[in-house]
Amino acid sequence: MSSIKLTADSGGGTFELKAPSSSGNTRVFTLPDSADATLLTATAVLGKVGQIVTQIYEPGGSSVSTSSTSFVDTSMTLQITPSNTNSKIFIFGIANGHRSTSTGANAIINIKRAVSGGSTGNLAGPTYGVAHTYETNATTTPIFFVDGTTGTAQRTYTVVHRTDVGSAESHIFRANTSNMFMLMEILP
Repeated sequence: MSSIKLTADSGGGTFELKAPSSSGNTRVFTLPDSADATLLTATAVLGKVGQIVTQIYEPGGSSVSTSSTSFVDTSMTLQITPSNTNSKIFIFGIANGHRSTSTGANAIINIKRAVSGGSTGNLAGPTYGVAHTYETNATTTPIFFVDGTTGTAQRTYTVVHRTDVGSAESHIFRANTSNMFMLMEILP
């Protein structure tokens, strides 16, 4: 079997290219002609999913209601412990909510993050869903967010909701539709 072997100067490692052992196994390796490149191996973790945590909330349970203009926790809560300091946490959910008692009010949904040994607060950015419907006409609100990590401490994410008018009510889980919440660790 033919091969080409490159040996580094001053006692460094070697790099060897070997031809396939059978003529039926011809392989072509093409280098880019427009830019330099780095070869990735099977051990590279770029963009791989590290773990997924998910929960389905079936219809038929009691709704979570509030007339508060401050965010209130729901039972949609999940925990994840990043395996890499620089991972991203992709948050996806479907929450069914609506408002009642006031035609000028909105039921507003957001995500709260609590880091073990650290801070707790709603995630920055826009509100993740605004349910404009009235009484029993629930709106299915998709929740999408990518949260950056700066360590491997456990994180707890909770769907929270509120009304924007104190005389109205915000309801979650009142419709006969499943609600879903998922956390996905994306490795760097």
